[in-house]
Order: sequence, then structure tokens, then C-alpha cells
Amino acid sequence: MSSPPPLGTAADARSPHDDQIRKELMERFAVLAEVCSRFSRDIYLRSGGPTELDNEETIRRNASIARRDFGDRLVEILTVVYFKRSVGFPELLKLLGGMSRRDLTRKLQILQAQGLVESAGPFRSNTAARYSLTHKGALITRLGEPVLLYLRLAEGWMTPLVDQPGKTEAETVQESKLGEASGA
Repeated sequence: MSSPPPLGTAADARSPHDDQIRKELMERFAVLAEVCSRFSRDIYLRSGGPTELDNEETIRRNASIARRDFGDRLVEILTVVYFKRSVGFPELLKLLGGMSRRDLTRKLQILQAQGLVESAGPFRSNTAARYSLTHKGALITRLGEPVLLYLRLAEGWMTPLVDQPGKTEAETVQESKLGEASGA
């Protein structure tokens, strides 16, 4: 038998109805994961690619894509641009927190070169431009949004996010969990 959640936590405020909704949502995510898995296998079959998950070439290619397209805070930038629809450089820099102007400029150039983000004038400088997703960028972020929703649900939907520039939400949540575990 598990002990009740610590008083004052988000879990403490949940009702049995909330727990039922959470259970139903987790079940829906399990169904979505299975549908996605079947979809992927179908794509491999239609394209003539290997369907085995442990195929070394598939692992190398997918790891390379993940590193290139989703590493080094690029997913964070895509996420902000997706939810804002169009965002100026100063606002993007502020929302990301803990990133230099130079690093953000470089990362936006990478995303533009990959065809995921586009900028619209004024073009006197990249910091005056507004950034939005291309069709490809919007498709990728729409496909990724369920992953973010699942992670939020798994962490506790209403877990408060402490705004700490330079820290990712995952780092903040992990610190919160460590504090709860130690009684802090």
C-alpha cells in the first residue's frame, strides 16, 4: 500500500474524479503509442526499409536525425514558436531563458537551414525579424505535441513550474521531486 502524497503537493489536491480522468488519459496515450508504432512499421514496410527495431543502420540514422534536429535546445525553440505562432527575437530570447543572443541567432539559422523556421521582415537585423514555423516545422511540432502532453501528464498535469531561467522544465520538476522525497 502506498502512502498518500505529501500535503501541499499537486497530488494532494486531486479528487477521485481527477484520478479517473488521469487514468483515462494515460490509457488514451497507450492507444496512441500503439497506433504510432503500427504507423511507423507500415512506413518501413512501404518504403522497403528494415522493420526490426534493433537494426544498426536504422538506429544510427534515427540517432543522427535526433541529434541534428532535436539537440542543443532546438526543440525548445520549435515549441515556443509553435505555441506563439509568430514571435520576435527579443520575446523568444526571454521565453527561452539562459541563452545568449549569439547562440539563439545560430540556432535559428540552423532551424532555417533545415526548413523548419522562417523569418519575416523587417530585415535590418535578425533580431528585428519575426519567426514562425514552415509547413515542415508545423508538422513536426504537431507530431511532437502529444509527447509533451504525455510528459506533462506523467509528471502531474498541474505541477507548478518554477521559473528558473536556464533550467529546463524537466530539471525543475526533477528538483521538485527530490525536494518532496527528502521532505524539503
